[in-house]
Amino acid sequence: MKILSVCTNFPTAEAPHRGLFVARRLSEMAKRVDLRALNPEPWFPVVRPWESAHAKPDNPLPVDVRKMFYFPKYAKGLDSFWMDRCVLRWFREIGEEATRGAILDAHFGYPEGVGCARLAKRLGMPCFITIRGLEVDRFQVPNIKSQLVESLTHCTGTIAVSDSLRDAAIDAGVPDENITVIPNGIDGDLFCVGDRNTARMELQQSTDRPLVVCVANFKAVKGHEILMRAFAKLPRKLESRLVLIGAPSDANVVQHIDHLVESLGISGYVNKIGSRSPDEVAKWLQAADVFALASHREGCCNAVLEALATGTPVVATAVGSNPQEIRHAIDGFVVPVGDSDAFGEALQTALERDWNSEQISSRLTGRTWAGVADRVLQFMDSRIR
Repeated sequence: MKILSVCTNFPTAEAPHRGLFVARRLSEMAKRVDLRALNPEPWFPVVRPWESAHAKPDNPLPVDVRKMFYFPKYAKGLDSFWMDRCVLRWFREIGEEATRGAILDAHFGYPEGVGCARLAKRLGMPCFITIRGLEVDRFQVPNIKSQLVESLTHCTGTIAVSDSLRDAAIDAGVPDENITVIPNGIDGDLFCVGDRNTARMELQQSTDRPLVVCVANFKAVKGHEILMRAFAKLPRKLESRLVLIGAPSDANVVQHIDHLVESLGISGYVNKIGSRSPDEVAKWLQAADVFALASHREGCCNAVLEALATGTPVVATAVGSNPQEIRHAIDGFVVPVGDSDAFGEALQTALERDWNSEQISSRLTGRTWAGVADRVLQFMDSRIR
């Protein structure tokens, strides 16, 4: 089997922690089949001059980075057209031998999925699309929804990373027989139960104060405001601390959260430490009493899976696969979206009770990226026969 994968969200030398959930799946698939990947980099003259990103040097997955023209902020319904052209140029560059008999594998429904589906239809090649969460918002934009539904309906097969995403696609008009659900995996060697005090000492953190950890890039959709308001409701006697791990993806969100932390009077309890390597993230999760994430939207959130794998209880919102992954009062608590009062109550309860780390982590045993790769390849094989 020969696969050509396309995604705008791969790790690069400049952003080594970006899109790891895509890279890990494809890296495992590349051990089993002939796989090559394209990372289209959005580009617009003057506004965004072309400065080629460099593929992550230690990434075993071969990734080609190529520029993709687009209009910043405007005419977003045309992005799939520019994606189509970008992938076609790549095909011509790598040659007929590389593309003959290949499967086109798009990650995210728009613009990657739509652009790849159109190109695949013209060239008469199979095309698979993985939807990962952004599609929920895309379905709300009429001129994008129509493109997305058509592509998900007529592509060779659609992979959703959660039941809720599958349901959203069906509600939008995609036939259910064209969709399968394959959740993300985890690196079980890295994200596993560890000694909390040892982890805290390695991170130079106090061993006698409750620690809440959130792993999420600073974007509005990640719900940092709800988390700050919920954390501020915790009794001061708990002396809890909150560590925020994630890239400053949206400067406006970062500024808003900084101001909110000051206004809520919790600046002495909250620490932003930026993006961290997977090894360090695992250590923070092992050190935490509770993992917290107040997202407004998710697909299959790897941060939640990784927290559970370390045996850390999770307080998260009822989005994406969270309700299926978090067993009530066993693995943590799932609360309504946007409700800081409910989130604060769940957070306090989680901090005040004892949890069984081994019981929490046990359900994640076997949820490997190798297993995910096998399921994806089996699905592809079944659809192209």
